[in-house]
Amino acid sequence: MLNHQNQILSKLHKMAAIVVITLFIYKAVYRFYVDIPQYSVGSFLGVCALIFAHFICAKSVKTGSTSSRFGSIFMTVFMLNNFPIGTVIAVMMLFFSLFKWEKDSTFKLPIELQKS
Repeated sequence: MLNHQNQILSKLHKMAAIVVITLFIYKAVYRFYVDIPQYSVGSFLGVCALIFAHFICAKSVKTGSTSSRFGSIFMTVFMLNNFPIGTVIAVMMLFFSLFKWEKDSTFKLPIELQKS
């Protein structure tokens, strides 16, 4: 099994995506039985883009690059106002993005290059 960096942060991004998926399913069922507003298509596309972005962040934070760190922080800042569940997940994600970030080493020893 490969040992990737930022495993906890990756799992938190996946957890956030799963929460968004469950809320989307609940709202889709509720709208189907109550009423269907005109903005359903835009809402559907926006939520799908948000879910996709969380899964991309979950995959990219394992690399430990600076751009994936900024992407994770960007997604986390927008999750902070999703009270209460989103706020708790976002605070944990922000903690791991800012203080517990495991970056990829720039220089590798020749022995490490031969192993990979």
